This record gives sequence, structure tokens and C-alpha cells, in this order.
Amino acid sequence: MINDNQLSTIDNQRRGMSVSAEKTLAILDLFHFERRTLTVSEIAEMLKQPQSSVYRHLRVLKEKEYIMETTDGQYRLGYRFLKMARIVRSDNRLMQVARPEMESLMEATKETIILSVRSNYHAVCLDAIQSNRSINVTSEQGGIMPLHCGASSKVLLAWMDYTFVDSLFELGYIKKYLPNSLYKKDDLINNLQSIREEGYAFSDEEIDKGVVAYGIPIRDFNEKVVASLSVAGPRERMLLQDKGFFIDHLKKTGKKIELYL
Repeated sequence: MINDNQLSTIDNQRRGMSVSAEKTLAILDLFHFERRTLTVSEIAEMLKQPQSSVYRHLRVLKEKEYIMETTDGQYRLGYRFLKMARIVRSDNRLMQVARPEMESLMEATKETIILSVRSNYHAVCLDAIQSNRSINVTSEQGGIMPLHCGASSKVLLAWMDYTFVDSLFELGYIKKYLPNSLYKKDDLINNLQSIREEGYAFSDEEIDKGVVAYGIPIRDFNEKVVASLSVAGPRERMLLQDKGFFIDHLKKTGKKIELYL
């Protein structure tokens, strides 16, 4: 059992890590279009930090390729930001392309439409078109969701390899939210296999009580799954409608979005 001294030590370590992270990020904030390169002494002066401390933070940034050192001893932003910029542009492009198609899909189904992407070990709602008949659903723009629950998330997970699924269990990301949550490995793997075979995911009260959803993958020109498109609504209303109605509308909409990716 952890005693008070140990708790104090842990808290101090966390505060120290937070302060260190803030100082490291402060270096990145110094760069802009009119000031693309900086020396250690310039950084130290601007941040009122000793040069030895600046060197330590720069070393971390260099190792992660956020900072580059020039031949004359100056520092500039690294190429890692180019990769990150491509991700942001891709997501923004996807939203621009998908939004009008999602609105049409909402009008056709009269239910909530969700566009999601994977971010490491979670799913993130990139955009959502709420039905006029609102429901209590976790997915709202910017919302973070588990990958193993809900149609929109499971579609993203289905085309990942099994080592990634294993890592979700090993790192403790798999949890039971509701009785229908897929928190056992065999059940989850079998469900993901079915999703790949059938081309769509189905969820019934896996993360939101009273909510049923269908989801399909969105692929880019390389046939890589880059997002999921799903329709969600109240259980009593969704189950009255034939599943083919939702799946057909989802797939037709998905194909229209993929034409621009």
C-alpha cells in the first residue's frame, strides 16, 4: 500500500514532468514565419532559462524530429511537422468532402450520422450530423471513444492486425461499459472477423444505452481504411427498420465520399 510520503513523491514527479513539458513546448512556440531559426542563446534569453536547460529540451525535440540543427548551430522546426500537417490536411479534406454527403444521408435515414477516425488507441468523432429526432449518443464532434465498442469504432478496429488488438487488451483499454460491450477477446475477434466478411458493423447498446448503430469503412485510393461512417438512433426505432435500408444507404454514401479521397 502506498504511504503519504510515496504519494507526495509521485505528485512531485508529475508536477516536474508537467513543468518540463511546458518548457519544451514553449521552445516550439518561439518559431514563426518571420523567425524560422534560433540559436540556443536566443532561446534562453527569450524564455529566461539557462542555456543548459535549453540544451536538454532541444535534445529531446531533436530526437523526436520536431527540431533540426543547422550546420551553423542554429535550430529550426523539423520535418515531423510536415507529417503532422498532412494528417491535419487529410482530416480537413475528409470533413469537407463528407459533410454534404452526411447531410443527405441524415435526410434519407432521419437518424444521426457520424464520421470517425482512429487516433492511436481510440476512435475520434471527426464530424456528426445530428438528427432532428435527437438521441443520447456519445459521438459528438471531437469526442473520444473506445475502439472495441460501437459500430463506428469497431469498423476502424476490424481492419487493424491482431497484434494491435492484443495491445488494446494488454494496455487496459478494453473495458465493459454495458452488458453488450465486447470485452472478451474471443468475442471481440469473432465480431471483427464478421465485420470484415460482411463489410459493415452493427452495435446494440454496446456503449450508449438504448442506441443501435450501423457502420461501414471509408477507404482512400490505396484501399486503406481511413475513417468510418455510421448511422445511429434509438433502439426501438432502428430495429423496426430493415437493416438493409441503413446498410445500403451507408454504402452508397461511402462510395460517393471515396471518389474524392
